[in-house]
Amino acid sequence: MPDSTWNPPTGPPYGAPLRPADARRELVEALDEALARDRELRAELVALATARVQAHHRLAAATDEAAEARTLGKRALTRSNQSARDGQRADAAKLTAAARVFAMRLRDARAQVAGLERQLAAQAEQAQRAEAALAENVGRLQAVAAARLPALSSRRAVRAEREIDEVVAAISAPPDDQMVMAAEAARTAADEAAQAGPGGEVEVAPVTDDELESEVDLEGADEVLDELRAELGLGSVRDPADAPPPAGGSDPAAEPGGTGATPGSATGPGSGPSRGTATPAGDAAPPVPAARR
Repeated sequence: MPDSTWNPPTGPPYGAPLRPADARRELVEALDEALARDRELRAELVALATARVQAHHRLAAATDEAAEARTLGKRALTRSNQSARDGQRADAAKLTAAARVFAMRLRDARAQVAGLERQLAAQAEQAQRAEAALAENVGRLQAVAAARLPALSSRRAVRAEREIDEVVAAISAPPDDQMVMAAEAARTAADEAAQAGPGGEVEVAPVTDDELESEVDLEGADEVLDELRAELGLGSVRDPADAPPPAGGSDPAAEPGGTGATPGSATGPGSGPSRGTATPAGDAAPPVPAARR
């Protein structure tokens, strides 16, 4: 019966006399119900103590993972920016891709941290409700005893009162010891699992690029990437192709040995002798003096 709607008996129903046998039966039922409810609530508190320790361990791991992903993401972005400035566009693209992976890890770790914090808050409220229910359980038994003991004979009443006092003492004991033991056991198990290391982990099968692109939201990490870029003062450039040109702003195609053509060269547009210059057929152009090169 829900606690909010339960009212303890106060006397015989509708003024009818209460028989001692009925009073004794109701007392026995109240004792059994109080003990069963006490076991249920204490088991809930023990389970909550174990779950909270486990959640705290996962929270610490997720926090460390987020910090590591942030550090690695910033490092990759810094190196990508430097590679782009040095004209190493392929390296810049690889480093940006690595930074996106770290940004995804950071995003997922943040979501896990937020979820675990909500879980811990909910577990704390649940534990408070369970502890309050323990006190209500004691009060319910005491109310039944106060209403039904007077209907018993003096000898039976003394015996029943002694039994009720024993049960009340048992269910009134705080559950702290049980919760502490459960928490210690959970911490020991978590420490042993951490010391075991990755040796017991299941090997993950490799995935193809197509599977990765279909299953992983790579673009979803761009917001985190922009955040890391802002912290580094790098702006919000997402593609190495949009990064600043190499130092000096020169075009590789215009450098000696490049693929671009210089005016008057044999490979550029309008190749051949310049207008107004007569070069005999078959004769090579005269060498340019070193002082005029």
